[in-house]
Amino acid sequence: MKNIFYMLIASLMLGGCYSNTIESFSTFTFQLPILINSTYVNRNVPSVAADFSNLYKYSDYKDNQDRIKKARLLQFNGWIDTLVLEGGQPFDPLGNDDIEFEYVSYKLIFAKPKYGNKFSQDPNDFEIDTSIEEFEIARLNNVKVKDFYRSPLHIVDIPPDMSEKISQQLISSPYFYIATEYSKLKGQAGDSYHFPLIDARIDITIRLEVELY
Repeated sequence: MKNIFYMLIASLMLGGCYSNTIESFSTFTFQLPILINSTYVNRNVPSVAADFSNLYKYSDYKDNQDRIKKARLLQFNGWIDTLVLEGGQPFDPLGNDDIEFEYVSYKLIFAKPKYGNKFSQDPNDFEIDTSIEEFEIARLNNVKVKDFYRSPLHIVDIPPDMSEKISQQLISSPYFYIATEYSKLKGQAGDSYHFPLIDARIDITIRLEVELY
């Protein structure tokens, strides 16, 4: 009866999660998927741009924040959803468009509220927390756009030591930027290449362990 009781409590508290397991009678573990739309108009490469995320956006995090025991970053996934080339033509993955970046790098950079409103979803209400180190969570070399175009299959596991350091910060600082650096293109003529549109997706998975009492 007690087992069923605890399972019912967990299900009621954390309904709607992608996956969950009862690890013990005192904790409940579930995964929180974070999907970031990284859309930029008139972007030149090489360049770096940052997208903001605040975990208070997600009710599963906000409703259980006081009971979170661990918050571990598990995996990263990134892909390009729409790309418009210099000259205005859309990228054609089935055609002869041969676009390849030397690399694409993704860094997680923690933020802090400027004005004390930690629940705000406006990135202008936050700034980089320079007291916390930056983490390069993924670096993809020789990125052929054809392979990454609308293909969310390039999953990167976060190294355990880095995941542990990030975990220690996520509980107290659940707001961060994902800074995406696009290198120059292979064979690029000139200092920069202009994309009228880069519409990319970033998917990160966080595992939360919550105390039930």
